Amino acid sequence: MAYEILLAASPNCFLEFHPFVAYRYFPSLGIRHVEVPAAPNGAAAFSPETMDAEALAALKERLSGFGVEPITVGAYCDLLKTAHVGAILRRIDFAVALGAATVVSDATRQLEIDAEQWRRLVNTLRYVGDYAADRGVRVALETHGGLTRNGGLCRKLLDAVDHPAIGVNYDTGNIYYYNDALEPAEDVRQIADRIVHVHLKDTVGGKGEWLFCPLGDGRVDFPAVLGVLEKAGFKGPYSLELEGKRGEDNDRAANVRVIERSLAYLGGLGLTWEGVAATGQGVKGLQAAESG
Repeated sequence: MAYEILLAASPNCFLEFHPFVAYRYFPSLGIRHVEVPAAPNGAAAFSPETMDAEALAALKERLSGFGVEPITVGAYCDLLKTAHVGAILRRIDFAVALGAATVVSDATRQLEIDAEQWRRLVNTLRYVGDYAADRGVRVALETHGGLTRNGGLCRKLLDAVDHPAIGVNYDTGNIYYYNDALEPAEDVRQIADRIVHVHLKDTVGGKGEWLFCPLGDGRVDFPAVLGVLEKAGFKGPYSLELEGKRGEDNDRAANVRVIERSLAYLGGLGLTWEGVAATGQGVKGLQAAESG
């Protein structure tokens, strides 16, 4: 395997810190493209509802000062909730203002819905898709809990919606976290042609176990997953989402080491990305990561 990808990172790589901490570190690690969290749950660092034009301009200026470029907005709306339909439209506008081309969301976290809810969800996604397409944005439904927790379920929903602006954010670690007896390397084949964004995540755990680890240290067969995606023509964004293990008290240096080890692993697979000649030995901080 040897090909160039568009590499990004989520500030969840520094999960207990404000995203600005992550944005400060990412460029020194060879990562320039970033996600901006904006979930409508009151806990996200950035809320379009509270940002006027001046605040938005200040955010763009600060991100530029860090040397990072937003390419994804994390919306995570439940589109069976009426209030969240308006919220995702505002986050699509927020993405446009930031220059980001992808909005990642849930469809719904409900595990089962009735026929009327299904009809309403499909129609809502078509409406959201039209809104996004008119603004040059794609919406990526994440393999989270609920109706999109794996590739097969994503395929069923996306086939019903049938909209070019609605795709999938495939989270490699979530397949274990939200499902029983599923392997990402097999599951991803069911939806590879509709994937528009990927969260690179590894785990040593199973369903419901928050045991995420550096890439290559866990259960995910990345060569197989990446091979399927390469064959499907997907080159990114691949976004690091290295969320650690429950109970860990990682400081900034520990989070940096996890990122460095993960980048070294990707480089060892033959991947390259902007700003880094990834040979498996050329990733910045590799020696420090191995000694740590």
